[in-house]
Amino acid sequence: MQDQKLKINSVLGDFVKSTASIQAAAVMSRDGVLIASRLHKSVNADRLSAISASILSLSNRASSDLQQGNLEQVLIESTEGFLLMVKVGTNAVLSVVSRPSSRLGMLLHETKKSAATLAALL
Repeated sequence: MQDQKLKINSVLGDFVKSTASIQAAAVMSRDGVLIASRLHKSVNADRLSAISASILSLSNRASSDLQQGNLEQVLIESTEGFLLMVKVGTNAVLSVVSRPSSRLGMLLHETKKSAATLAALL
């Protein structure tokens, strides 16, 4: 269990280092229980987990009700940056907060790559 947590933290740390525009990254269960995080001081981990769980719940419902299949990711763009949530296996999610200067294609690619690595550890 401790070894697993160290590996998860290592993957998350490497992910954050790979993309300079990331302000926060957290892995959590789909119901908002925090598993691991790398956060800027201005980001509260519990708050990010709760917000992500709420958004995911609503997004899953919308995807289902509109017959669009299984939810893969959620992207919110605002004037101050992006909030990206990508599924990690079947029971977890990787939430990423980034600056508006993010290169979105690279951010999506790196997030999905890290989510796949994390899924193998969970």
